[in-house]
Amino acid sequence: MLTNKELIKKAASVIEPKEVKGGLIGNVGCALIAKSGKFFLGVCTGLGWAHGVCAEQAAISSMIANGEYAIEKIVAVWKDETEAVFVIPPCGNCRQYMKEIDVSNIQNTEIILDENKTVKLSELLPYYDWWQKQEGSHGKSIR
Repeated sequence: MLTNKELIKKAASVIEPKEVKGGLIGNVGCALIAKSGKFFLGVCTGLGWAHGVCAEQAAISSMIANGEYAIEKIVAVWKDETEAVFVIPPCGNCRQYMKEIDVSNIQNTEIILDENKTVKLSELLPYYDWWQKQEGSHGKSIR
């Protein structure tokens, strides 16, 4: 299995920023290892005026296109103008996406925060199953 450092390097290797009308694309890269051990990459296509796709979602979509849903490890990175690499945690949408595609990801997926630190998805999405019925909400609006 690839180390955190190797996954960070692979995620950084696909960053090729491009300015387009309305924003910047390709400035965040992602690398993931599926439960099977297969490796997948993705880049962001986020634009300021439209909903784009995060790098994590692009890599996960590639994994799904290959018939897999369980994520072993995942990392997203960004480079500044000096080419320094920064690991960034997944946004809330990406965290939820990982959970939705395979419920086992909540307890099993390791999110890389740097070459020496990983956390489980459940640590970044702690209230994923918190549904509390409120008194007086039997099909009527609560006021």
